Amino acid sequence: MFTTLCAAIEVRLRTLLSPAVRDRGEGPVPHIVLVAIMGLAAAAIAFAVWEIAVDWVDQVPTEAPDAPVGGGGGGGGN
Repeated sequence: MFTTLCAAIEVRLRTLLSPAVRDRGEGPVPHIVLVAIMGLAAAAIAFAVWEIAVDWVDQVPTEAPDAPVGGGGGGGGN
């Protein structure tokens, strides 16, 4: 029984450590590079949105225009 268990472990380790199985998928470096690129893109978009918002807020007038003068208008009331 011990020999069967050792043989099963050996076959499993040989399968896991073979280059054909080990080389499946991406390694950690491309994943990190993609995350960094996405982070830089998100920061660039946030910066652009921030600048557009600041420019838009700068266009808002800070003082209200003067009220119209005179005219016996029909405001209703007493």
